[in-house]
Amino acid sequence: MTTDLELAIAATGLRKSYAGNTVLDGIDIRVPGGTIFSLLGPNGAGKTTAVNVLSP
Repeated sequence: MTTDLELAIAATGLRKSYAGNTVLDGIDIRVPGGTIFSLLGPNGAGKTTAVNVLSP
């Protein structure tokens, strides 16, 4: 099991809405440090929005 100290990315219940429209709803993500991670999905799935929310 991966501990929180070994995680490069961690989010639980990630949510985002624009003008009352929910575009991300309850995404959980845990990416261990030192791994290569790919975020795949169809157009409009919220990939770019998720990356923007997780980026500083």
